[in-house]
Amino acid sequence: MRRYIKRCGYTYYKARRKPFLTSSNERRRVAWTKSHLSWTPSQWEKVLWTDESIFEVSYANIGRKVIRKKDKAKDPSCYKRVILKASSVMVWGCLPTNGVGSLHFCTGTIKAADIYVFLK
Repeated sequence: MRRYIKRCGYTYYKARRKPFLTSSNERRRVAWTKSHLSWTPSQWEKVLWTDESIFEVSYANIGRKVIRKKDKAKDPSCYKRVILKASSVMVWGCLPTNGVGSLHFCTGTIKAADIYVFLK
């Protein structure tokens, strides 16, 4: 079977993860960057960089292989499957000018008003 698959031009590959950024997200990020090129250091010191991340604990989707041709790497049917109900934890953190902020474990959805509670 493997020889026949190879003869037809297919090979076993490790499944790719779905890309995090779409082309429209990339364009918006480049536009934002260009609009802030002229900022002074004192303006950047007023920025509070924040991020929230979800860490999933799953074991069922590790090492999935797909049979595809070499040029079909970005075909959505060859992406790694994702478990919809995986155990996860959400964390929020910030980077102010003067150091590193605390890491907060969150439940539910984070809204703008929640950030002020984290900063206190």
